[in-house]
Amino acid sequence: MVNLPYISSSQSAGLLAAFTEEEVHKAIKALPKNKAPGPDGFTNLYYQKFAPSLVPTLTLVFNDIKNTGIIPPEMLQATVVTLPKPGKPPSHCANFRPISLLNVDAKLYAKLLANRLAPLLPSLIANEQTGFVPGRQTCDNTRRFYDIIDLAHRTNTSGLLLALDAEKAFDRLHWRYMRTVLLRFGFPEHFVNSIMALYSAPSAKVLASGFLSSPFHITNGTRQGCPLSPLIFILALEPLALQIKTSPAIKGLSTPNGEHKLALFADDILLFLTSPETSLPPLFDILDKFGALSYYKNNMSKTQALSINM
Repeated sequence: MVNLPYISSSQSAGLLAAFTEEEVHKAIKALPKNKAPGPDGFTNLYYQKFAPSLVPTLTLVFNDIKNTGIIPPEMLQATVVTLPKPGKPPSHCANFRPISLLNVDAKLYAKLLANRLAPLLPSLIANEQTGFVPGRQTCDNTRRFYDIIDLAHRTNTSGLLLALDAEKAFDRLHWRYMRTVLLRFGFPEHFVNSIMALYSAPSAKVLASGFLSSPFHITNGTRQGCPLSPLIFILALEPLALQIKTSPAIKGLSTPNGEHKLALFADDILLFLTSPETSLPPLFDILDKFGALSYYKNNMSKTQALSINM
């Protein structure tokens, strides 16, 4: 595994501090309106309406989960609702979009962890990743690749613009790999355990035609609708980005500001490769090895390429 940035001792101490009632109240206040509830039936509006009564108890519960790494299985239940994709025939399962409805108390606990984690991301995630990192925007990478393409044309440099498509990226992530990466970033084991509590015993039921299926256990992937999921995912993807970036066998475009070869928005990876006949084999070798560890899988049928000066 590549050398990853490491959080400081002061940052580590901040992650381990107990949740306060003020933090819990702020998380409840930020809940969006008009959202469907999870299996327990309690809506965001319920938590906001009765926040003065709920906050002291919720603070005690969330701190207990954080300290012990144990969460009630009922909190981790979800209801999966299938919505038909517009213009697609409803005769195939692939033409339905599954929406996972989580319990609000689980999302509040995840939001507290996310609020602790988010401020650290700019120092841990390289500039090539613009998804879900505070202070960064998608347009940063859009501008970067316009400049790269312009420079390639002006210098008559041949290359390949490659857009990778990850197959069900958030749903495939291996939990043991996730835990290993978080520890390699230097997150305290106690804090990692408080995150992994969300993945201790998640289950779901599918709601179709008004009927609920039998529950089934979830064994990998980050939770859809969980505010912590995208932050965990980009941390888990960073070793892949760094390995591609530092691999001497994968050639990008040389510029006055260094070599540029990739940009990311969450799981969307865009690469600019010179000498693609020699750069592509080691790239796909890295993707295969990363997939064996993390369950990442590149969807070749949706991967697209655009040649420049070739």
